[in-house]
Amino acid sequence: MKQIIFHIILVFYWLQATAGGEVYPVGARSAGMCRSSVAIGGIWSIMNNQAGIALLSGPEISFAYENKFLLKETGNSSMAFAYPTDFGVLGISFNYFGFSKYNEIRTGLAYARAFGEYIRIGLQLDYLRTTVTEGYGTHDNVTFEVGVQSDVTRNITLGAYVFNPIRVKLADYTDEHIPAIFRFGISWHFSPQFFVTAEAEKNSFYSGIILRGGLEYTFKEKFILRTGVGSKQDIFSMGFGFKLKGFKLEIAATMHQVLGFSPQTTLSYSF
Repeated sequence: MKQIIFHIILVFYWLQATAGGEVYPVGARSAGMCRSSVAIGGIWSIMNNQAGIALLSGPEISFAYENKFLLKETGNSSMAFAYPTDFGVLGISFNYFGFSKYNEIRTGLAYARAFGEYIRIGLQLDYLRTTVTEGYGTHDNVTFEVGVQSDVTRNITLGAYVFNPIRVKLADYTDEHIPAIFRFGISWHFSPQFFVTAEAEKNSFYSGIILRGGLEYTFKEKFILRTGVGSKQDIFSMGFGFKLKGFKLEIAATMHQVLGFSPQTTLSYSF
């Protein structure tokens, strides 16, 4: 039975890849809020909305792993590093999804900068590689993503993000394209300890709009609780985090409407 389920899921992902692939927000913080990410900051903004890394006060490195649908063959491993400079924040990210017979690699070089107190802009250049055995081979692509965040008040932040607006082709022999993804969202800090975030996503691969949102509560400055809901795909999530000096450990799980739970963990260190 497990092998049957695995092959169904593998076909599901392979069909997505041949029709343009998928790009999910990365990091347990985002996952704990049902992958809401566009209007929040932190190290994993480097893959979710690059403008969010512009406020990092020091170098930070982070590692994340997501066990999609509790199968090792659909594991998703990521690494991010950001380094603030006098002229902005530089960053690099790496993501690997899959296993030996099917895998996707995404490597990004990011730059973000704050323009005054209220506007942040980030840009990332991406190298994408998709490998499918059984005669399909390896296919390489280059694209970009860009994000903006604006603090419209001291407590409210708006965010906008686009991935692959040029819709590069998946391979030379097919008319299928990697999808363009657009996200717009808001975060509202009711206090230093509690905020709510919500966003809408339009993916050129899907009809309709995906809605998602979540909340985060921090107590005693060390412990973090999160939860979220979504309109399709990931429909519910929960997560928690723990801070100790420069380290931060975060764990989350999302519930897919068809394929079940995907636990995720992130370990970060801020220098």
